[in-house]
Amino acid sequence: MTELVRRDTVRIDIQQRPSRFFAMNDAGPMPLRHGEYGEQVQDYFHKLFPHREWKVFSDTTASPIPISVEMLYPTVEEPFYLLHTIGMSAVPMHYPAGRLEMGHEVYGELCMILPADWPFGKGKDVALTDAAAWPIWMLMELGRFPHVHQIWISYGFILPNTETCEPFSPMTDLSGVIIVQFEGELGALTMADGTTVELLMPILAYKEELDLCDEIGVDAVIDEILESNRGSFALDVRRANVAAGGTYE
Repeated sequence: MTELVRRDTVRIDIQQRPSRFFAMNDAGPMPLRHGEYGEQVQDYFHKLFPHREWKVFSDTTASPIPISVEMLYPTVEEPFYLLHTIGMSAVPMHYPAGRLEMGHEVYGELCMILPADWPFGKGKDVALTDAAAWPIWMLMELGRFPHVHQIWISYGFILPNTETCEPFSPMTDLSGVIIVQFEGELGALTMADGTTVELLMPILAYKEELDLCDEIGVDAVIDEILESNRGSFALDVRRANVAAGGTYE
């Protein structure tokens, strides 16, 4: 049986951090209520996607909480990178004020799929200084976002990258995220203490697609995006803009 091959954990120096996504600013540090969840989250993804080499990128410099991203490398049988956050669930998110469930806590982590031909540097020694490493940084910032702003994110949550919806990278015009959640094993996991951690996936979208959600609804936009992406949830920075030139009723 092929075993998981540990690769180095990369810790980020503050000078390495690029411009912040989602107009993020550091906030005061929060106490990590469940720092022990990180190892359980990592073990869960190793069981869900076995026999993969992996690497963890750790950003301990940004506040209010440190967020790491683990990269599980492609295999022949599953030719894609799987990225997921570690540390977002160390602090609970809270339902927004005014809801009947006000005060209820919910825990979450993020995951994302990149195609096997994602243009990282040669070999498997991926570096955060690579121009193509921006999805890793983006997940770190998105994992902090609900804690900085004291909000709750779940299926259907829409977030532009900055108020002017700037593209995430020169590689693409994609400039915001729509949060989706699967059913089953890739939708949630249970911690040793019985707490459920929701697994959320950001679908990267164009500004016009974010606007279209108000017109035809999130479900319809996600269906259109998946159709344009050949039914795949893997990120395609060159996919068609489903809201460009369309008329919807």
